[in-house]
Amino acid sequence: MPKVTVLAGTTEGLFVLESDGTRARWRARGPYLTGVSVTHTAWSPKHKTLYATTSTEGVLRSTNGGRTWTPINDGLPIRKVWTVGVNPKHPNELWAGTHFSYLFRSSDRGRSWQLAGGYLNAPGKEQRWGDWGFGTIGNSLHGIHFDPQDPKRMIIVSSTDHGAVRTEDGGETWEYARDGVIESCPVAEASAPPSGAPEPVEERRKRIDAHLAQVHACTHRIGVSPAATNVVYRQQHCGVYRSDDFGKSWTDISSGLPDRHGFPLAVHARERDTVFVIPAYQGKCKKHNSCIQGALDVYRSRTGGHHWEKLGRGLPRKVHTVVLRHGMDADALSPAGVYFGTTAGELYGSADEGDTWTVLAKGLPRIQGVVTVVT
Repeated sequence: MPKVTVLAGTTEGLFVLESDGTRARWRARGPYLTGVSVTHTAWSPKHKTLYATTSTEGVLRSTNGGRTWTPINDGLPIRKVWTVGVNPKHPNELWAGTHFSYLFRSSDRGRSWQLAGGYLNAPGKEQRWGDWGFGTIGNSLHGIHFDPQDPKRMIIVSSTDHGAVRTEDGGETWEYARDGVIESCPVAEASAPPSGAPEPVEERRKRIDAHLAQVHACTHRIGVSPAATNVVYRQQHCGVYRSDDFGKSWTDISSGLPDRHGFPLAVHARERDTVFVIPAYQGKCKKHNSCIQGALDVYRSRTGGHHWEKLGRGLPRKVHTVVLRHGMDADALSPAGVYFGTTAGELYGSADEGDTWTVLAKGLPRIQGVVTVVT
């Protein structure tokens, strides 16, 4: 029977929950990296190795399930690291995203790191450098997303208004991954030319820039469908979107959700049209201007975003919390398990694709990232 592991990175270390394939009973262990803010984790199945990113200690590696850790920071001058990605076909290759939105690459499992030079010239670079205090993480590169079938195709997300960029040559060249997003963020612009009317490139650029000046267009979470890797979902500051061409163009699928704004997203491992999100609500919280206040509900679409259904069975009806951008994940079992953690320290799980939910852990520190591993 398979073993399921849920890794919960928190502001005070890493917590590990384990179950068999039934996911009926869970055993907790940890915390590990006690007192360290763990921002993200990744698993290399070939090397049976866990990687963790932290806000003070850079990147660390564990070969014993998280019980002990070794720093792997040679060549990594920025130790506030937000995410790490393992190349799914060449697991010696790691990528790391740091504060100030820099991208680093390692070809030797993290023994040494080099700055990913091509990303320095990616579009939107003038918006990336420096720092600011918006949101909870400031200027950071927080998303590294591979096409599992062709890992030279990647989508990289930083916390800037340009949202995301994509590459098809392993990071040598980059282009925006936002067509269709900015035009409908939050709604189609009244100033757009009539349908079919030609629009000069420079005029379109000016119109888009004017639109972006009025809205916050940062990307919170990307999810690539393992079942059909051209299909990618996106939770934006101002909506949920779907792409069928690995991020070249996007379609707004927010209709039917109670709020366009949210942070986390998880994609079903075997069904390209099944995706899970948790909306947050703008204007209800003074701090960061977004929260979940009242009922905690997950929304699921089995139709690629054409229709959404609310899933709240077993979830609390009165909370004041947030589920952060990396706070949700799904496993690859049948039926799929779905998991998410909150800033109030509760970890929830569903073994039936979201139909019912149980509390897997509570009283944890602020949960920043949830990753599932099936072995």
